[in-house]
Amino acid sequence: MRISSSQVWSNALNNLMGAEQRQVDAGTQVSTQKVATDLAGYGSGSAVIAAYQASLAKTNGYLGVAQTVSDRLTGQDLALNTTSQAASDAKDTIMTALASGDSTSLMQGLQSAFSESLNGLNYKYNGTYLFSGGNDDTPPVNISSMSQLSGGAVTVASVFTNGSVKKASTIDANTTIQTGMLASDLGTKMMQIFKDLQDYNDNPATGPFASPLTDAQTQFLTQKSQEFSAAYDDLTNQTAVNGTMQSRVDATTTSLQGQADSMTKLIGDRTDANMSQAVTALQQAQIAVQASAQVLSNLNSVSLLNYLK
Repeated sequence: MRISSSQVWSNALNNLMGAEQRQVDAGTQVSTQKVATDLAGYGSGSAVIAAYQASLAKTNGYLGVAQTVSDRLTGQDLALNTTSQAASDAKDTIMTALASGDSTSLMQGLQSAFSESLNGLNYKYNGTYLFSGGNDDTPPVNISSMSQLSGGAVTVASVFTNGSVKKASTIDANTTIQTGMLASDLGTKMMQIFKDLQDYNDNPATGPFASPLTDAQTQFLTQKSQEFSAAYDDLTNQTAVNGTMQSRVDATTTSLQGQADSMTKLIGDRTDANMSQAVTALQQAQIAVQASAQVLSNLNSVSLLNYLK
């Protein structure tokens, strides 16, 4: 029987190379816990996997938007509560003065409530003004004290510098929700009341508010307290609207997360490696490499002289 040394060497070398490749493949599966490192490794199933991955990416995109919108609505809730509390505090300040007949601290208390209203209307979220209407870098209310409202030359409309764009976001494939609110829509009524009070106090014919209050001043302040109460109700309604939007976004987020989890499982079912099988395959490949290497080592030590001896 004729022995072909080249054929023996070739077979042994091919066996070693094949075993090494199986070891690499099995090692990759163990380290990545995936059947393959790219779609080409999944053969005919790659198209389905690619479709699942595209769907998951789209869903995750909506999830990101929904979370951002949810965070912004949380900020709006705080801002709206601050603004409505300012209206309530202004009313309480007036009611305290009416109850005591003493206006000594009336304007000071109203200025405090006014500052509180600015904190709400000029509230910033993530570095931009929430109620700016697109003018994100500009405070929507451009004054800092009630005294700047005084005088016939000053209009309430002039103190608002917000734009007219109300933010809207697409939170899923079928839902676009308008979440933005404008400072001018929220604060015009309240700013007008503050202006009326400042003008009344500054007008020599009607003010300043006296201690004790005159009958005319008492009547005027009673009317303004009622107007602050109405402004508070309006702002409370806007807070409720904001809460409704928050609930809707939260429900959408829950639904999207469920879709993402399901899609992730579908992808995993097709791409995740069976770890027990992968570990076994790696061990078998390592043994095969060792055996093939030993065969080559043995062949290397065999020469024609050994057969001739």
